[in-house]
Amino acid sequence: MMLLGICVALLAGLAWLLLGGREDAPEPTARRRPGAPIDYAELEQAEREVREAPDADAVRDWGPGATQSPLV
Repeated sequence: MMLLGICVALLAGLAWLLLGGREDAPEPTARRRPGAPIDYAELEQAEREVREAPDADAVRDWGPGATQSPLV
């Protein structure tokens, strides 16, 4: 009986790991699938803004999930 309980708990844990969704992912990129297209124009614009920034503090909050553009 105890062995059955352990097996059920292990199966439930495995199902949770494999079937857990990404709906509440902490970062926007966590929802991106490996085969999803990349917007290279947007990526290049963001990289250009970082390269042209006056100093490191201007781009400190740059990246996924940033609330505002650091150069505003």
